[in-house]
Amino acid sequence: MEPSQRPWNTAAGSLADSRDWLAGLSEKKAALALPILALLVAAWGVVVAFLRYYRVWLLYYVIATVGLVYFLIIILGGHLGVEPYLAHSVAYAVHKVAALFNIPTRIFENAPGALLVLVVVQSVGWTVLQIGVESSGLLEISVLVSLLCFYPLWSIHRRAGFILVGGMAIWIANILRMLLIVVLLHLVGKEALFFAHTIVGRVVFFFLTIVIFWYLFTNATIRVIQSKRWSGRRADTIRWNI
Repeated sequence: MEPSQRPWNTAAGSLADSRDWLAGLSEKKAALALPILALLVAAWGVVVAFLRYYRVWLLYYVIATVGLVYFLIIILGGHLGVEPYLAHSVAYAVHKVAALFNIPTRIFENAPGALLVLVVVQSVGWTVLQIGVESSGLLEISVLVSLLCFYPLWSIHRRAGFILVGGMAIWIANILRMLLIVVLLHLVGKEALFFAHTIVGRVVFFFLTIVIFWYLFTNATIRVIQSKRWSGRRADTIRWNI
């Protein structure tokens, strides 16, 4: 009996050693992640400051916004854990709003492979929606924040106000997207899952995001340019009258 057990003991020991080695390797990677991230942020800041100092505005705006989007997603999503909280808030808001329309839903936390599961109860059976981090809207909010942070036409206070309004608007748009999926599943049934989630939900969220960006950037920029043009005309008129 003892000779036959030795290979199993050896295999178990080697497996335990490999697990310990992998655990130590992951700890080393985690320990190196923050210094590497700090170096990347410092290098990005130097490049952005250099481009701003020499007034290379187009390249400055592109590198500044793209870099900030990347770092916001890494820091907020990977290190601070903000992304799961955003996804939870969307799911709970959809759950509460659906109850106002007499659409029964159930929420289960800590589901395997998902942050939580939203169950849409129907006349026959139910449909399970897995709410993951991709439903948080962190990417869209990060893009909005980055574009507004380095936008040259507005003051810091106005940009901060637009960031708050735009972030809340994207969060509400994400809730409307999920709520529309829940309503279609409740009315039509399971066969509407692909159409509701893949087509209708994404199209509606994309359209609402475009409207938000247009209102905050394009429309606001047009109004600033028109006001400056109008003030310039008034100044010319005053000089001519004098």
